[in-house]
Amino acid sequence: MNVFRIGCRFLSSTRPVWNAEIPGFNGAVGGMSYLKRFGSKKEIPPNSPKTIVKRIRRKESRLKKQIVRDVNNLKQHEVKNVQLSVDPVLGDPKCAFIQRIFDEVADHENHLAYGVDKVEFEKLMYGVEKANLEKLAGTNVISSEQARAMEEKKKRALLTILNLRNSNSFDKRKLAIRLAREEFQRFDGDTGSPEVQAAVLTVKIHFAMKHVKENRKDFEYIQQTREMVQYRQRLLKYLKKDNPERYFYTIHKLGLADDVVHCEFNMGRQYFQDYKVWGDRQLVKLSEKQQKKIQKVHDLKRRVEEYQTIAKKNYELAKQATTKGSN
Repeated sequence: MNVFRIGCRFLSSTRPVWNAEIPGFNGAVGGMSYLKRFGSKKEIPPNSPKTIVKRIRRKESRLKKQIVRDVNNLKQHEVKNVQLSVDPVLGDPKCAFIQRIFDEVADHENHLAYGVDKVEFEKLMYGVEKANLEKLAGTNVISSEQARAMEEKKKRALLTILNLRNSNSFDKRKLAIRLAREEFQRFDGDTGSPEVQAAVLTVKIHFAMKHVKENRKDFEYIQQTREMVQYRQRLLKYLKKDNPERYFYTIHKLGLADDVVHCEFNMGRQYFQDYKVWGDRQLVKLSEKQQKKIQKVHDLKRRVEEYQTIAKKNYELAKQATTKGSN
């Protein structure tokens, strides 16, 4: 009976290990096709000399060692080069908190510029209109309808001036900071809690990155943004040490992750290129040595994928042969 033995695990501890005889399985069907794919030239004839058998077995042994070595090298590379789960500067693009803040800022009907509260503005205009109408009530200069029309015209003029659409980005950022502070504050007027400061910094970073995307030559502003990101990391590290429960709540709400807080990160050209801040522009030119290293990693991944495909095919063949043998 031809028996094909494989004494190594394929890629993970959960995959089957072929280290026992499989009844009814012909190694020339599944096993030798696997060996042919990677360099074995012919099958072992029934009455082959021992030297030929030893030579073919040595090929099999070298092939198995190569598979194990390639898989282990790929695992080590992936451990050393773990990708960050989210953008270390802007966080998750689907963050509900950030989207809600910017939606509120874009709502020109409920918010006014220069920090003016819409409710207080309506109260003030109502009081002014009432006082003017009472003042003109005893005179015959103009009618009450004309007076109301004049007051309405004044109100519309003030609303046009105070409309956020007609203000600059500073007023919008000021409003966004106030909304973020109110959402994270532990009590009214809280501005010193780490989570409040982290939320305020996150809003500032988002506004700063908009400016950076539009003005890539503004190196001073890029440096300020970089410092804000690093300061936010320090604040969140302190919060994790002081109150872990509050820390995980904060980073989840801000669209960040634990690995982003603790990673050694520099907001340099590599970041701008990887996250396509300025489109597909190439900012970091790789040397010939670095290109060869990247190509080696690509080749290694391709070989491991081939191992996985062949291992699955051989496993299915072995499973079918076992089923036929039992029947």
